[in-house]
Amino acid sequence: MKVPTNRIKDVVNHYINEISSIYGMPEANQLILMLTEHYFGIDRIKLAVDPDFRLSESELLTIHFAVKELKQHKPVQYITGFTEFYNRRFDVSNAVLIPRPETEQLLQNAIDFAKTQTTIKSILDVGTGSGCIAVSLALEMPEVVISACDISVDALSMAAENAKQLGAKVNFFTHDILNDAHNATLPVWDMIVSNPPYVTESDKLRMRQNVIGWEPHLALFVTNNDPLIFYKALLRFGTDHLSSGGCIWVEINELFGPQLVELFQRNHYANVNLHHDFHGKPRFISAIKN
Repeated sequence: MKVPTNRIKDVVNHYINEISSIYGMPEANQLILMLTEHYFGIDRIKLAVDPDFRLSESELLTIHFAVKELKQHKPVQYITGFTEFYNRRFDVSNAVLIPRPETEQLLQNAIDFAKTQTTIKSILDVGTGSGCIAVSLALEMPEVVISACDISVDALSMAAENAKQLGAKVNFFTHDILNDAHNATLPVWDMIVSNPPYVTESDKLRMRQNVIGWEPHLALFVTNNDPLIFYKALLRFGTDHLSSGGCIWVEINELFGPQLVELFQRNHYANVNLHHDFHGKPRFISAIKN
């Protein structure tokens, strides 16, 4: 069914109704308004003030094809090409994970802690993806040397571009944290921050299509038989590449909090703390290397 008119109010209502069966009415409303603001600069207020504003033929085609992608469950962030993280705009594509609000909380916790420690002169972000953590750290703490690594060359390219656009100084490098043989030549850092893959194959069955169908599985999933594989790798890495008394902050799967606390303690970390996110779920671990 075609859009009845080119009035912005009619266009918005038409496409909200068209995708409401997929997303539900509240989310459909939010998604269409995100598209109109991104493409045409028309937000909720302008829509209310000037509902008779007319879109051109090319503008109608633009939103038509964007909605077509929404109907294929493509995340709106991949359609617009950016997301907001820590009050900054980061470019994203399906080469990188879309940053979540919980990861903003991980970042805030890490910043708050680092600012109380005069010994933290360098920080490494492992599995940087879009670079949202590393770039934000560099901008919030310019006196600290920030490095970031990822196994994906495409992700590192996007992270470097985000750093350039936002004026952040970050040392990016390619690294597979699961391959211990690649660790030998790397330096020592005073703090490690990471949001590693932690979603199990079992969890995948309950996830929405816009996640499992579009976001990079490399950055999301772990096997059921070894769900803590990346945390074990981080602990091995920290043996030689985290300074004595150095700190680590990681985001975790809420189902494995107690196991991870025990794992860190067994690997000679002190002050191992399990922190909750804004939903009250155990979502982060911090620890100090003995």
